[in-house]
Amino acid sequence: MIAEEHIDMITEHRDSFIYFQRPESTKEPAFKPDAVVQILLTASDSELLGNVNRHLCKQGIMGLFDMSGRVQYILDGRKGASFAANKFSAFSDFATLSFQESIAEGDCAVDNCIDTILRGYGFRTRLRGYALLKRMLRLTFADPALLRPATKRLYPQIAKEFRVNLPQIERNMRYMTQTLLADEEAALSQGVPLSSKKYWLSQDDKEGRPTVITTLVKLHNQVVSEYKLRLSQKYKTALNKEKRR
Repeated sequence: MIAEEHIDMITEHRDSFIYFQRPESTKEPAFKPDAVVQILLTASDSELLGNVNRHLCKQGIMGLFDMSGRVQYILDGRKGASFAANKFSAFSDFATLSFQESIAEGDCAVDNCIDTILRGYGFRTRLRGYALLKRMLRLTFADPALLRPATKRLYPQIAKEFRVNLPQIERNMRYMTQTLLADEEAALSQGVPLSSKKYWLSQDDKEGRPTVITTLVKLHNQVVSEYKLRLSQKYKTALNKEKRR
């Protein structure tokens, strides 16, 4: 028997049933993928488990664990352990490829959301701070804890990747932010309407002049909201298509 809360999707095949577990941890965002594809096999025949395990170990794929109630892939071993191992090998290759494709698709979607938000503000893309900001938003999307505090958790990672020191990061980010604010002030003084672009940094912050950190946190929240909105729209579209069938 499989507990309902562990089941996300069940797919029926001729010789097997496959289901994928939802992440059990509530501390991580639901959109953050796992780093490992886990496949578990259960069987009442311990000898069968041992034989399949030996074949799989020889191929360097994985070990097997007899865990009651949580099944990732069930094989019909009546045709022999070699047949079962080959079936399992084929499925593991497919599952790994599918997992990698979903990771790539998710990365592309996140980058798209980041570009959408930054274009909405009109940041100068040729500034060094812009490249730093994009990378910061990418990292904090995967791990929001890097923002608490950003100067001690996020900045060191950026410094290592871009081979700069922490003061250089702060200067580049501050210059980029101040440049955008100056551009907005100049545009407003010339009578440019607020409808000319989607976001205004100088108009968004009601607590005073935006700082580097408040701007970073604001942009992070906007990227996450944009991503969730697109996921919701994608789900609704898929649901409507399913209803029309």
